[in-house]
Amino acid sequence: MNQNILKYLKEYSYQTLDVNRLLVSSFLEVNSLVNIENEFINQYTITIYDENEINKLKEFVSLLNNVEFDIEELLELFEFVISPADKEVNGAVFTPGYIRDFIVKQSIDKYLNLGGDLFTAKFGDIACGCGGFFKTIVDTIKLQTNKSYFDIFRDNIFGVDIQNYSIERTKILLILYAIKNGEDRVNFEFNLYQGNSLNFDWNLIPQIQQNRGFDIIVGNPPYVGASKIDDETKLLLKNWSVSASGKSDLYIPFFEIGLENLNATGILGYITVNTFYKSLNGRSVRKYFSKNKFDFTIIDFGGEQLFKKRSTYTCICIISKQETNIINYVKSKSSNINSIKKSDYIKFIYDDLNDFDGWYLINKRITKVISLIEKTGKSLGSKFEIRNGFATLKNNIYVFTPSRETEDFYYLIKDKKEFRIEKGICRNAIKPNTLKLESEIENHTEKLIFPYKIVSEEINLFDTNKKTLKIIYEEELKLEFPSTYEYLLSQKEILSYRDKGNREYEKWYAFGRNQALLISGYKLLLPYITNTPCFVYTNDQDLLFYNGYAIFSDSIEELHILQKILMSKIFWFYIENTSKPYAGNYFSVAKNYIKNFGICNLNDSEKLELLNLEDIDKINDFLFEKYEINPELISELNLIV
Repeated sequence: MNQNILKYLKEYSYQTLDVNRLLVSSFLEVNSLVNIENEFINQYTITIYDENEINKLKEFVSLLNNVEFDIEELLELFEFVISPADKEVNGAVFTPGYIRDFIVKQSIDKYLNLGGDLFTAKFGDIACGCGGFFKTIVDTIKLQTNKSYFDIFRDNIFGVDIQNYSIERTKILLILYAIKNGEDRVNFEFNLYQGNSLNFDWNLIPQIQQNRGFDIIVGNPPYVGASKIDDETKLLLKNWSVSASGKSDLYIPFFEIGLENLNATGILGYITVNTFYKSLNGRSVRKYFSKNKFDFTIIDFGGEQLFKKRSTYTCICIISKQETNIINYVKSKSSNINSIKKSDYIKFIYDDLNDFDGWYLINKRITKVISLIEKTGKSLGSKFEIRNGFATLKNNIYVFTPSRETEDFYYLIKDKKEFRIEKGICRNAIKPNTLKLESEIENHTEKLIFPYKIVSEEINLFDTNKKTLKIIYEEELKLEFPSTYEYLLSQKEILSYRDKGNREYEKWYAFGRNQALLISGYKLLLPYITNTPCFVYTNDQDLLFYNGYAIFSDSIEELHILQKILMSKIFWFYIENTSKPYAGNYFSVAKNYIKNFGICNLNDSEKLELLNLEDIDKINDFLFEKYEINPELISELNLIV
């Protein structure tokens, strides 16, 4: 879409009626559609009596010169003008036409193969947005049955969306589509409802009740991460069994909602987030799929970012309620979906997959190697402690790089003002994703304002002292560290917005979370995601860390051995085939994805040999032998990946 058009709309208005009037009137003008009978559309036409709006209409239409402005473009503009706040809360994204076409075709083909009748089929979209999937469905039904648009709208399509303006725009889109294709009526009838799919009861809709559920549900469930879900929605999530593990993202219950609202032979077709088959918060939905043994097809786009300005990674899911105990899986670029052959899919039996730790949907030869790695020695998670970093929830207030220092103070610049921070209240901290080498630690170490005391408590004569964390009381903070107190006081309002202002902290200047503040020891630092093995050793036992992980051990030798193993081809092969992918060939190295990696057993002489090896090729050769893996096989399997 032309950037000048988008810029004009961005500056025009986020008021639903204003935007709808501009877009409807422009569509009619550009497509030479006049003498409209439909009463609903006529509500949105700008007339000659609206002089100001007429002038704006002319400006906008002039931008549309030499630009195709059909229904697909109208749909994209409707999605574009959704306010940023609503996009964040409701997770609305525009689904490209070729993705919708593929999902609808695959779903209908499955439905017809099961003996379905397209003429009477009931289609649902339970997060319908501005109606993109309905446009695709209507196209198909019209082409194959020659039903009138009026009858298709009334008898075949059913939708719900949490926003009333989405329902309004869906009606506009479909009516204009009918009018442009020669069917203009005073009124059309719709089965479109404003409501929340988390508690919307489709059994109250007579046509769906009589059909014993939908024949086909398609769509693009909302993209809202767990941290951005409001309290009301969190309560509703508890109604769905698949939201029971971890912190559920909003898309996860839409699997269960969709499948439970299908009839016995129904088909579900989604474009959605691809993390559910590996992630911690996907455990319950994996269990749900396995329990029901649905016929499940997954087309995984891996680390491809399909949606502009969204750091989400997606897959297409086509699920039949028919029980087959089979998952068909293929990894593909989105641009190649129409070239996928039946032979490209890998078949998996539910019973062979691990619902708890995640599904390894990979080539059987790769699966065999992964299994061998995991069965070697002891797992990383059982042999070492893997910890997440601290979380202040406002790192830019607590963490800083001094602009200068004196004997007693560090200085920081905030909002063009210089503040003094007493050295006695500061700890050293580091962000693992800034590191590649141990030699970089000193230059990347920052200061952390640490308003806590660590107190040792003797439990009894035989136990070592237990360390506890205690917040510094406000009066003591003001007295002992007056400059720091003054600085924190200047940030008090900003700190109050943490957790959306809904959480009460021990003190207003306390960190958002107390995690990782008491841990100390020798460690390997690692980032959240990386495109190459990156594990940096530090012997600074008191160094705190954030935005990353650390692997702890009391033994420096064991950490150096582990570091060499984790920097190897074997470990990276494991990560590439079991972890969550990101754009740019990055992968997650979060605890959940590395904890099952097997650490080979080494005798004393083997430990010494490995520790003395510096050449990475020799380290790899040593480890291939210990893991009993043929390096040529790894190279061959990497070509499959």
